[in-house]
Amino acid sequence: YRVQRPADFAGRHLVIAGGGDSALDWATHFATHPEHRAASVVLLHRRDGFQATPAAVARMRALCEAQQMQFMVGQVTGFVAESDQLQAAEVMGPDGETRKVPLDALLVFLGMSPKLGPIADWALDIERKQLVVNTETYGTSEPGIFAVGDINTCPGKKKLILCGFHEA
Repeated sequence: YRVQRPADFAGRHLVIAGGGDSALDWATHFATHPEHRAASVVLLHRRDGFQATPAAVARMRALCEAQQMQFMVGQVTGFVAESDQLQAAEVMGPDGETRKVPLDALLVFLGMSPKLGPIADWALDIERKQLVVNTETYGTSEPGIFAVGDINTCPGKKKLILCGFHEA
């Protein structure tokens, strides 16, 4: 996965969901890059185990210890939006408690499988187990949430790797 314009996220409060190399690499990038540094970075994953390289996990944990970013175990169960602007993610932790995590942007890196997983419970428009998107922006029915690749559907959609690249 690739973020097209990292500078767009500089100075913003980010929540990055996922536990693979892409999620950890972007979280550490936005926590440390001089030109793209976010105001805050929270890495959110469903468990305290990762499908990432040991080096990526070590970098992330070191940044958390240095209080340059945070790691949180949990899953997004809802959102808070105001005037079509995403304000917070509602995150259920392993203790069963739901907390609001303020954010300006949510970046989701949930892997290569087109299965929706917990996204199916986010109250987004879904058609045949895929997220319905606007083909101009690839935005979903919830402002600030976008979907590209195998996870989305739109009129005339073809299931090709090339389509995911084009959409991104």
